[in-house]
Amino acid sequence: MRARSSIEGTSPRSGAALSGPLVTIITVVLNRAASVGRTIESVHRQTYAPIEHIVIDGGSTDGTLEVVRRYAHRLAYWSSAPDRGISDAFNKGLAAAGGDFIGLVNADDWLAPDQIERAVAALQRTGADFVFGDLVYHDPSGRPVHRIKGDPDYARSIRRGMPAVNHPTMLVRRSVYEAVGGFELHYRYSMDYDWLLRAHRAGVRGLYEPGLTGHMSLGGAGDAHHLAARAEGREIAIRHGLPRALAWPLYLFRIVKGSGRRALERLAPAPLSDRLRRLLNRSYQPHG
Repeated sequence: MRARSSIEGTSPRSGAALSGPLVTIITVVLNRAASVGRTIESVHRQTYAPIEHIVIDGGSTDGTLEVVRRYAHRLAYWSSAPDRGISDAFNKGLAAAGGDFIGLVNADDWLAPDQIERAVAALQRTGADFVFGDLVYHDPSGRPVHRIKGDPDYARSIRRGMPAVNHPTMLVRRSVYEAVGGFELHYRYSMDYDWLLRAHRAGVRGLYEPGLTGHMSLGGAGDAHHLAARAEGREIAIRHGLPRALAWPLYLFRIVKGSGRRALERLAPAPLSDRLRRLLNRSYQPHG
């Protein structure tokens, strides 16, 4: 990571607090011309400042770069070059980051207007190493469909699989990345679980903050490749000490549960599907 910077990457909207630790938001993107502008706007409109926004493009060919160039005056730094996947792009962003606190908000994600203000306040109030909140999922039309609540007791289950620590809502102290390191390049979909598990094993303490909310569109890399993501999660848990005799049954159970959920969404009336999902996942809440 570069040395701390005085750059105020985005101009805060009127009324934003104008003092506080520098926050870096990193957005990695590949061929998301339709959504990357929304992500950048959501950073620009935060009620908190100073923020620097870094965009790492993986060599888009669909018009994404035209959108990024249009917003270049709001960015502290951006680059475009082929990379080795999402982990590599994250690490490039971390290398360019100058903030005391760092968040990863990709081009299928966007921030609630007060998200950074709430997250910084929680970190300063509690001394936690990172903070996270709830994540609202939206369908392709932009309609909110459900919420995944963050799990304040995530440490109890993290060794068995990825808990409800919603990555687009996380704000992490720079010192944690300096101690734990970046993201493993050989993971393409579950690199956030590997990083979080490494951080947990190093004694890093996360905090769930009620009222802290982020947004995500359905259909990202993890959704499109959910079987591969599940397999990576299984291998990550085994790598960090979960016995194979337990990891494999948990993996198969999650595959069956996920397949059943998708079938319910297609075939069952929404009220019935929502009730069953709440039974299977205590973090799930239907919207509305």
